[in-house]
Amino acid sequence: MTENQENKQLDVAGRFSKTEPVNESASIEESSEFSDTQLLHELQVNCEKVLLKTGSRCNVTQQLVHELQNHQVELEMQNRELMGAQQQLEETRDRYAALYDYAPVGYFTLDKAGRVLEINLAGSTLLGIERTYLVGQPFVTHIAEGDIHAFLQHLHDIFNTSGNIVTELRIKIRGKEPCFVRLKSSAANGEEAGRTVMTDIDQLKDVARHNIELLRENRQLTQSLFKAQEEERRHLARELHDELGQWLTAIFAEAKAIANSVSKDSGIYTGAQAISESVGKMHDAVHDLLHQLRPALLDMLGLADSLRELKKQWCSHHPETSCELVLEGEFGGLGETVNITVYRIVQEALSNVGSHAHASRIQVRLTREQSEAPADNAPLLNMEDALFPMVLPVLPTTDTLWLSVEDNGRGYNPDQQSAGLGLLGMRERAIAAGGEFTARSVPGHGTHIDVRLPLKQPEENL
Repeated sequence: MTENQENKQLDVAGRFSKTEPVNESASIEESSEFSDTQLLHELQVNCEKVLLKTGSRCNVTQQLVHELQNHQVELEMQNRELMGAQQQLEETRDRYAALYDYAPVGYFTLDKAGRVLEINLAGSTLLGIERTYLVGQPFVTHIAEGDIHAFLQHLHDIFNTSGNIVTELRIKIRGKEPCFVRLKSSAANGEEAGRTVMTDIDQLKDVARHNIELLRENRQLTQSLFKAQEEERRHLARELHDELGQWLTAIFAEAKAIANSVSKDSGIYTGAQAISESVGKMHDAVHDLLHQLRPALLDMLGLADSLRELKKQWCSHHPETSCELVLEGEFGGLGETVNITVYRIVQEALSNVGSHAHASRIQVRLTREQSEAPADNAPLLNMEDALFPMVLPVLPTTDTLWLSVEDNGRGYNPDQQSAGLGLLGMRERAIAAGGEFTARSVPGHGTHIDVRLPLKQPEENL
């Protein structure tokens, strides 16, 4: 117990134990005690107010701290999501880079001037040059000399036409022979760069060259077979004319001599006359056979007159059918192969019409066209001629025979296999001569045959 508390207890005990009336000093003490109580009460009230204010501020602070903690948790979650998304983007970028670099074809981007903006590893490997030495350089420096114009046209079309632009050309490879590639490029509207896929087609070109060589050999073999067939026909025609013709002439002469030596009323005369008539029919049959085996006019007068004679003979056997022969152009000096090919195709076509078509009209048209072939690529404009010199190709001259045979007969169904060999023989003859053969037909609407024979065959563009 403190000294003040002991004094207060003694003071209270003294006031209750004394019986004397309260004096003036006691009143002063009582008034002082009342003042202390009031002060304590005021202090208590002030303390309560301070505590109330302090408690309110603590609640606000706690609420703010709680909100900050929640916000921190949200930020941490968002940060984790962002980090995950960034990792996914990096993985996707790495996968794309791997796909871009190690794709089986070359990818590169060109600007309008033809400079390489970027190229993948496969493209640089195909060119045989490191990627760092390709970026920023004109791609035309890697094009084979004969294909520069084709590449310039390709570059021009990328930025001036819509869709994909495809060109096959040769590229130069360090230490190797030029390689054939296929460029497939496109550029969206307004883009300053064209995306290009470069595919190595050198093996495909080798296979194509091999197939063309086999086709050429096959055509030569077929042509040789047709030549051998024509030689055999010529030999048979000569033998029939020389041997059988002489015997028929002798039989005819003997029959006439017998008929003249006997009376017309006798049976011998009748028999001799019958022999003479049979010999005449045989002579006509042999004459037709000789004409089919080898048209003599083809050797003596040429293709045009032979076709006129062929038409005349056919019309004599098919008077119910109107046959029109149209010849346009000069047909001299075509050569034996072309002449016999055209003649045999027309002969077989007329034979088919007479045997199967039941047509009332047939037209045979032979046309020779001689003209300059159009340039594949027009001159390019607005190109950097210093970097990309243009070499304009020399325009070749084309010389072509067009043959068409059209009738209004009953036609046939192209989907059904024909038992005859007429169309097949015509097609083989046209192909053996280096030409093209097409036949179109609709049941009930006739047949149309078209043959194209190039007289000057261009070199194969591989």
